[in-house]
Amino acid sequence: MSWRSLLIRGGGKLSLQKQQMLIQQQDNAYTVPLEDIAVIVIESPETLLTAPLLSALAKHGATLLTCDEQFLPCGQWLPYSQYHRQLKTLKLQLNASEPQKKQLWQAIIRQKIHNQAQVADETGNDLAAQRLRAMVASVKSGDSGNIEAQAAILYFQAIYGDRFKRWQESPITAHLNYGYAVLRASIARALVQYGWLPALGLFHKSELNPFNLADDFIEPYRPLVDLMVWHLHDKNRLNQTLTPVTKQHLVSLLHHQINLDQQTFSVLAAIDRTAASFQNSLARKNAKLLKLPEILPLKEHPYE
Repeated sequence: MSWRSLLIRGGGKLSLQKQQMLIQQQDNAYTVPLEDIAVIVIESPETLLTAPLLSALAKHGATLLTCDEQFLPCGQWLPYSQYHRQLKTLKLQLNASEPQKKQLWQAIIRQKIHNQAQVADETGNDLAAQRLRAMVASVKSGDSGNIEAQAAILYFQAIYGDRFKRWQESPITAHLNYGYAVLRASIARALVQYGWLPALGLFHKSELNPFNLADDFIEPYRPLVDLMVWHLHDKNRLNQTLTPVTKQHLVSLLHHQINLDQQTFSVLAAIDRTAASFQNSLARKNAKLLKLPEILPLKEHPYE
């Protein structure tokens, strides 16, 4: 399984050389095995890529993100039709009933709020954590009571302060958005690899959004980004703009530990298992079979 995430900052040329990605920057050149690569983030507009490399990345199931003038991810290159039984998977997705979708969304939001409570505990907000855990049981099918929004207000003000507003521009918001974008791209990659149609979501249904399903599945993973940004903020490492160091921290979250199905995985591996479990959950019409992550304290996942 691929495990490496790369952040390309210095421009240069990326090309294919004997099933490896050749990175040429100024007087330096080095290679990375394609089979190791999961995610590439390219933020320099001077970076050149070759068509053979893009084709090889698609064949190996890697995803590539490009950034805008603010160095925020704005575009994504995804593999196409890699799954061997895509029609079977698409039929499951297209035929999913509304009650199924609502039950799956209920499970996702319950786990998201549970993970927010874990983050509140980690950041020393015990009272907020208790209130959030009490809200988990109130999430009904389809979250008809909009408990997610109520929990979000309590949660963000507890960990970032009473004046914080998620929709306002700030260094915290910029770092959150960057981390979420990397997570979203990794989830979209996993969904495509398992034959799912990313545009067809459970709760998110915008006709203008090609990644509705990824925006569904990202929810219980978001608190991991929140926790990393809180740590950076707590240590006074957040500048007014994103820096190479903070971006590297956020990209590295893909290799941090997370709990899933009572086992510890890297975030990338957990995302893969979440996407894979979606098929069994739909086929057996059981939302409990969807494998969702549980937040652990920030720590790089050990690779053996």
